Amino acid sequence: MYTLTEPRLTEAKPILEEFRTILHSKGKIDAIKFEWRLRKCLDVGTSRMKDLAEGLSKIERYRFLAVYYMENSRESKEIAPELEGVLARIYGIKSYHHPELSSKRAAFWDSMPKEE
Repeated sequence: MYTLTEPRLTEAKPILEEFRTILHSKGKIDAIKFEWRLRKCLDVGTSRMKDLAEGLSKIERYRFLAVYYMENSRESKEIAPELEGVLARIYGIKSYHHPELSSKRAAFWDSMPKEE
């Protein structure tokens, strides 16, 4: 697993802050552009982005940004199977296929702080 170390976090912070501000003010970001900029900054491939997103989701400040990326990073709009468990834990359910997925996901997004 690719670990989000303190030096990597420091290097990526300007990008993370830029996209976090957009997400918290507009409610959405260009997930593909976000991925491209992070990959270029950290010199990682697509497969490492899943590990980075999981690491970011453990940092309160970037949790919503990481979840948005996990939900929207694929053009097919399907969640990558390896991220389903991560998202389920964040939403507070046992499985990504839990009957309460929609309501738990909505509650998660309703709790996102808004910024002007």
